[in-house]
Amino acid sequence: MAANRDPILAVEDIHTAYGLSRVLFGVSLRVAPGECVCLLGRNGVGKTTTMRSIMGLTPPSSGRVVWKGRDIRRAAPFRAAALGIGFVPEDRRIFADLTVWENLDVAARRARPDGFTTERVFDLFPALRQLRDRAGGFLSGGEQQMLTIARTLMGNPKLLLLDEPSEGLAPLVVDHLQEQIARLRSDGLTILLAEQNVDFSLNLADRVYVLEKGHIRYEGSAREFRENASIRQQYLAL
Repeated sequence: MAANRDPILAVEDIHTAYGLSRVLFGVSLRVAPGECVCLLGRNGVGKTTTMRSIMGLTPPSSGRVVWKGRDIRRAAPFRAAALGIGFVPEDRRIFADLTVWENLDVAARRARPDGFTTERVFDLFPALRQLRDRAGGFLSGGEQQMLTIARTLMGNPKLLLLDEPSEGLAPLVVDHLQEQIARLRSDGLTILLAEQNVDFSLNLADRVYVLEKGHIRYEGSAREFRENASIRQQYLAL
C-alpha cells in the first residue's frame, strides 16, 4: 500500500501560532506518493493552519515539514510551489478581473510531457471550456472552485493541498467535484485534503487524520473510519 512507502511529505511535531495565539500543538502526519490523505475536523480546529504551515504561509515555530527528504519549514511559499506543492485555499482567490483562460495562463509553468495544459484541465473541467472568456468574478461558487483547482494544476504540482474544497457548494456541485478529484487520484496525483464533509472525504481518501484543538486525535484507514460508527461518534460525534 502507498502508506507503507517512504512519504513524499512528512509533517513532524509542528507547533504553529498567530502571534500569541497558539493553534497547532505537535501535529504530525505523512503522505505517501499516490495517496489521498484527508485531515478531518470541525471548524477552528487547525486544518487550515496545518495547510498554511506546510505551504510556508504561516511557518511553524518548531518541528519539521519534510518534502522529499528535505526540511522546508522555513521555505517561502513560492519556494514550496516551485518544489512541487500546489495549494488550493478555502477562499479561492481567483483573479476576478481576468477571464478563465487568463487565470489559467498566468499560472502555467513550462510544459512537460506529463504536465497539465489548458486543454488537459478543460478536459477535466468541461464547464470551464465553455466559460473560458468569462471573467472570474462572474462565475458561480462552484465554477470558481473548479477554476481555482485548475489554476493550481497548471503549476504541475506533485502534491495538491485542498483546503475545504466542498465548502459552500450545492450538493450536485460537490458530487461533480468529487468525481474530478477522483480522476486526479486515478492519474496518480498525490492529494492532502482538509475537510469537514465526512462523506465527501471518505469517498476519496486512503487514510484519515482527525484534528481536534490543534492535536491529532486519530489516524487510520478511511475504510475503517467509514465502517466503524463508534470511532466516528468518538472523534466527530457523527
